[in-house]
Amino acid sequence: MKDTATPVIEISDLHKSFGPLEVLKGVGMVAPRGHVVVLIGSSGSGKSTLLRCANLLEDSQQGEILFEGEPIKWRGSGEGRHAADRAQVTRIRTNLAMVFQQFNLWSHMSILQNVMEAPVSVLGRDKAEVEQAARQYLEKVG
Repeated sequence: MKDTATPVIEISDLHKSFGPLEVLKGVGMVAPRGHVVVLIGSSGSGKSTLLRCANLLEDSQQGEILFEGEPIKWRGSGEGRHAADRAQVTRIRTNLAMVFQQFNLWSHMSILQNVMEAPVSVLGRDKAEVEQAARQYLEKVG
């Protein structure tokens, strides 16, 4: 059983720039287990960038990210900083899901097939079990 007191994600002093444009300026947040966290802000305010950094899809220049109390291991600094442990990144991404504005779905596949693709193709999970779970998730979001 997972420790319910330890946040799923904890971010502190996160900085991210694209060239001279600093998008995240020392951002911090805590996502406790069992809670729904919503980021609200105007277009261009850094919501998607924060999510991409939290999911290690984008490298930040400074700050700390903890996943279930485990700090992300970094290599380098500033513009050259990136996650150092690929196994850690894979483990975290396996247990973390986020919804983005642009879904980037495969147009030749149904929504159900898109939801099932990673668990079946990447994780090698049983297709029937994945389909059952995917249908439950899709039912939750309509």
